[in-house]
Amino acid sequence: MKGKIKISVKNRFISFNFTLERNVTILTGDSGTGKTKLINMVRDFSELGKSSGVTLKCDKPCLVLEGRNWEAELENTHESIIFVEESTPFLTSYDFARRIKNSDNYYVLVTREPLPQIPYSIDSIKQIRKKGKNPKIESIYKNISVKDISDFPYELAIIEDSKTGFQFYTKASEGTDMECISSNGKSGIVNLLNKSKNKKILIIADSAALGSEIRELMYFKEKSQNKTDFFLPESFEWLILRSDIFSGSTDIQEILENPVDYIDCQEYFSWEQFFTILLINSTKGKANLEYPKNKSQLPSGYLNESNIDKILNAMKIKKK
Repeated sequence: MKGKIKISVKNRFISFNFTLERNVTILTGDSGTGKTKLINMVRDFSELGKSSGVTLKCDKPCLVLEGRNWEAELENTHESIIFVEESTPFLTSYDFARRIKNSDNYYVLVTREPLPQIPYSIDSIKQIRKKGKNPKIESIYKNISVKDISDFPYELAIIEDSKTGFQFYTKASEGTDMECISSNGKSGIVNLLNKSKNKKILIIADSAALGSEIRELMYFKEKSQNKTDFFLPESFEWLILRSDIFSGSTDIQEILENPVDYIDCQEYFSWEQFFTILLINSTKGKANLEYPKNKSQLPSGYLNESNIDKILNAMKIKKK
């Protein structure tokens, strides 16, 4: 399944209208904002239809996954929108995380706790803001990424990647006073932050899979009194594709315009996976630009001064 999915759920008391753009959406919010109400309404309509007093409009079937037989139900559910509420025991299990990968469903996971076993984007995290009969469901982490790091006014850059991305930012920051270190994955970022509390820090990470860590990172930023910034492209490969290196490729530009229309969730659980494959396929046979499948060594073509500038400038383009 791919593409945007619009959902409208309402009864005579309350109405929820929202759009899903990724295979995993985390729905959070304070108590009393309507998370449980939404789940109950979806469940009632799924079980009773119009007689429930609920109207549900969606191009795909919607259901609430729960109970002892959730594995069998999930195995037999396809091309659907699956809601799971936070009190459901299996939501935080690695078994659930494993089973939803390579699935052709979209998932709305209602929880106030991070789910580190599931890679999800910071753009997937939404909250319900209560506004009378028409609560708004909005993204939480908008505009938290700086748009220009070309001057590198930092003492330290903590880079989530340990391979091609780390090689790029290390080269790009040569001649500055900024030190680059790798966290060897998203789970190591906080540990390095705690060891460098008094420095002006830039965190560079893929937003496509940073969802479970972003709340803790935002808390650290607040405590650091604006000494911590984020540079969060969708992924390093997305940033390369978005740069002027590929400005002449109509196919790539069309995909970047509306990636949701091209990324099949059954084939690519994370958008980062899709953009990596796209970059690999788009650079096959290109001298000094052919992107390696194992991402172990960044080709030299990306490390010359001209292309470094093009890649860094790509983040300045406003995301659509």
